[in-house]
Amino acid sequence: MAEPTPTASPEPIPSRDEAPYRVSTIERVTPSIVEVWLRPLGEPMGFLPGEYVLLEDSDRRVAPRSYSIANAPRPDGEISLLVTRVAEGATSSWVHDRLRTGDEVILTGPYGTFVADPSRTSPCLYLAAGSGLAPIRALIEASLKTTPQGSLTLVLSARTEADVLDRDRLLGWQAEHPRFRFIATLTRAAGAGPRQRVPDLLPDICPRLAGHEVFMAGSPGFVLACAAAAETLGAAREQVHTEPFFVEPQPWSGPPPASG
Repeated sequence: MAEPTPTASPEPIPSRDEAPYRVSTIERVTPSIVEVWLRPLGEPMGFLPGEYVLLEDSDRRVAPRSYSIANAPRPDGEISLLVTRVAEGATSSWVHDRLRTGDEVILTGPYGTFVADPSRTSPCLYLAAGSGLAPIRALIEASLKTTPQGSLTLVLSARTEADVLDRDRLLGWQAEHPRFRFIATLTRAAGAGPRQRVPDLLPDICPRLAGHEVFMAGSPGFVLACAAAAETLGAAREQVHTEPFFVEPQPWSGPPPASG
């Protein structure tokens, strides 16, 4: 995996550590994705919006896999993960089929460079597909809380209406924050919004991206196509931040890539 574009941070990246967490809720949010909220059992893990962690069971019988944190830091230290079911994926099958409220898990991290500089005031464009929404959601939530200027636009790609993650939450943010715009586009079915792939839709949404910061997360093919489209529309390469997701990556021997 190509390294994501590093982004300036206002503070040092928190040290990586291992910490026990307990499942506070687990909910199916699309036909193929569950959202897991995890409560710290000790000192909460420090992290920056956009980073990811390794998740494994407390008995270490399931291989650790990496998942982006889907929320900005909270006072209670809880962490949300969006986990896509992967065919023959041992870890995602464990989460979908066997993980229950009250179960204890282990998180290790945080990892990643898909983070933003909260002091920036430039407009931001966020592009996400599937559970690639996870780090994007964390970045937007943090920006809405702490960054007073700059428009924020999210384009979320989904196959069908049933696959659109977090529609109510994102529409609520749009109603509450005039500088935030949410667009869902479908690739395999008709719906209320456009029916186009994101790279084809970009010229109509943001025809001029000079001066924008662009964050994109999803499958490698989605990310590469979106990055090329953004640069064609004038986005500077150093302002295009990418987080390719790999489904059920092989066990790692170094810093792991993010996965959905």
